[in-house]
Amino acid sequence: MRRHARISLGLLLAATLAALPMVARAVPEPLELSEAVSLASSLGGLEEYPDANSITGLDHTYIEFDEAGAYEQSNHAFVKILTEEGRDDNGSVSITYHRRYGSVEIAMARVIKADGTQIVVEEDLITEGTPPEISAMNIFEEDFRQISVVFPGLEIGDAIEYIIHESYKPLIDNGFNGIYFLQHTEPIVESRVTIVGPSSLPLVHIVKSGEADHEETLDGDRTVHTWTTREMPKIERELAMAPPRQIAARLIVSTMHTWEETSRYVWKLVDEKCVAEDSVVDLVAEITDGLTSTEDKIRAIHYWILENVRYLGIAMDRGAFLEPHFASYTLEKEYGICRDKATLMITMLSEIGVPAWMVVINPSHRMDTEIPTIYFEHGIVAIEGPDGDYLYIDPTIEGTREVYAGNVGDRYLLVGTEEGENIRQAAHVPATANSGDIMDRAVLADDGSIEGNVTITGNGFYELILRTVSKSVGPQQFEMMAEKMVQNIYPGAELKSFSVTDADDLYEPTAIELSYHIDDYALDAAPYTLFKVPAATGSFELLSDFLFGQMVGLPERSYPVALGVTLGVDEKSEVALPAGFVVENLPDAVDFEAGAISLSMTYEYVPPEAGGGGGLIRYNRRFGIDKFEISPADYLNLKEAVRLAARSEKGEVILKREEG
Repeated sequence: MRRHARISLGLLLAATLAALPMVARAVPEPLELSEAVSLASSLGGLEEYPDANSITGLDHTYIEFDEAGAYEQSNHAFVKILTEEGRDDNGSVSITYHRRYGSVEIAMARVIKADGTQIVVEEDLITEGTPPEISAMNIFEEDFRQISVVFPGLEIGDAIEYIIHESYKPLIDNGFNGIYFLQHTEPIVESRVTIVGPSSLPLVHIVKSGEADHEETLDGDRTVHTWTTREMPKIERELAMAPPRQIAARLIVSTMHTWEETSRYVWKLVDEKCVAEDSVVDLVAEITDGLTSTEDKIRAIHYWILENVRYLGIAMDRGAFLEPHFASYTLEKEYGICRDKATLMITMLSEIGVPAWMVVINPSHRMDTEIPTIYFEHGIVAIEGPDGDYLYIDPTIEGTREVYAGNVGDRYLLVGTEEGENIRQAAHVPATANSGDIMDRAVLADDGSIEGNVTITGNGFYELILRTVSKSVGPQQFEMMAEKMVQNIYPGAELKSFSVTDADDLYEPTAIELSYHIDDYALDAAPYTLFKVPAATGSFELLSDFLFGQMVGLPERSYPVALGVTLGVDEKSEVALPAGFVVENLPDAVDFEAGAISLSMTYEYVPPEAGGGGGLIRYNRRFGIDKFEISPADYLNLKEAVRLAARSEKGEVILKREEG
């Protein structure tokens, strides 16, 4: 019944939209009030869209570009509010842009009330200023701007309509390209993209993760492309899912035909800014003084930039293609966005004889590589490695002690060189390179008490997690977390000591050390004694609560889980047994590997040497996620690993006192 209602609704909406004045090359104009009221009514509500918070009746984009790649863009949107969440999500609209390259104008904005009246947004509700993320850092960077519009009196059942005009200079000579999303996290009745440009610059285009009707016509010396979709379903939200831009139906267009031309432009963008003025030369000499190896000098430069130049993170798709500042300017200001910090590092590395290049990459999602574009979020640095391949350094990840980035593995990236390079996929970074290392040495006493000493360290991304937690919560709160760790082993467990290394010292790996004591830990069921290996409870592993808890709550997933890096843990434990006992039973071992997920859990009894002790129980858990995202298939593998781990963790070591 609901399916027929949806089909009938689609036909009604198509008829309604067709009746509206549409001219193929016309810049979008606001609907007449009567048309807007009619459209809002025809969209229906929760009966037709029971899982939606809002519904977009129309999402129209019109673009005209010229021979240089400059373009004008107009976006016309009409959204009906169905729930309180939908009202909150649509109460305002904000756009971030760079003033040197473009301008943004709210051409019109209004609320269409459910009773057929309208509230036109006045100028005082349209504001422009510094983006909040910049203001929060107390940095004055006047060219980054954000324009926002607030819709007054918005209630459930109302609709909003707005038109935004944008004007942009080309970021790459004679190159126009764009990515336009035809699907969002709420349903869209009609989405249309019209692109008009000179026929001398033909568009290469592709629609991914969906389908769209495409029309191509000539208008003199210009070509008009129009893509249309109707009744596009919403993208369902899932915890920790990959960003919608990786999942959504999307249109990708470009006048560029090879990645090599894009690579050359990246090089051109940066090369002239890598000027080693006296301030840069003197600094490099100072921070590398006394260092003899090139590797130590690279590390010193990397750490200095991380510790002294603040990263100005701005959410702009094409941010890596904004012209960087001169290296000396970034050094003077002591802040910069990704390409500023990368340019400074390239310049400093050249002073120690290490050639380096700018690399553009998308760390938040999988890259679309079919068509050359300039839609890269981030800029990092490449140097030549010992095997002739590149090594990558990210001077923006403040807090990491790893020189070579562990979050680029398997990702597509583009190195900017004078000759030009094709897009490439970075080498795989295994889970072991981003793993935690946990060691617990415990002693079980004859009276059933146990005490242990735990060391938690890590490498790659895991070490960064430890350092970030230590730096953000402080020693006292971190000690409270350690108390919770030991109490998770057994109620009443006592934290005896705790220490953590200096989180500000990048030269020293982060290490957490703690000791614990638990009375009456082992269960006396004469003639048997039963206990769990403390480390097998997962209490010392910081990621287990998320990976083995919150994230696996869904029966299955429709979309990948965005981890961002490969990840692993290697947890070991030795429990010294009291003399006079023999091992009757050990918990079942686990040996699981499927797709990107691997888990092994082993228990081993080591008999005592002649003349002393009661032997050892050795426990080892190795867990790995060997891809930077978990596919829906691997999610099921993860759930199976969690099930097996839980079963093994319930198992107890059973001892029996020797007779006599």
